[in-house]
Amino acid sequence: MPYEIYKLLHILFIFSFILLVAANFYLPEVGKGVKIGTGVVSLLIFVAGMGLIARIGVNHGEPWDWWIKLKIVIWLIIAIATPILGKRMQGDIRKMIPWGILGLMVVAAYLAIYKPF
Repeated sequence: MPYEIYKLLHILFIFSFILLVAANFYLPEVGKGVKIGTGVVSLLIFVAGMGLIARIGVNHGEPWDWWIKLKIVIWLIIAIATPILGKRMQGDIRKMIPWGILGLMVVAAYLAIYKPF
């Protein structure tokens, strides 16, 4: 697939993930579909991201740049923390968690756009 298709899918899945995270933290009752959807979309973000990495010229067996490694760490933190925090946090702090997730996503976007290292 061309680079543009991977990029479009990656962005589409990120928007879907943001909507599902908002539903998970702001709706009073969340069904299993939202929770499962969050995990599935998170995986699809990763797959589309790997497609993008392949299209920018990083070949198999080559070492990754640090910005790629940091984006994967950020993705892992978000993907693992979202369901755990969604289940365990209560009260006002619960409504602040999506803003922290969004902040991490902004850092990841910065890394992807500017590739600082």
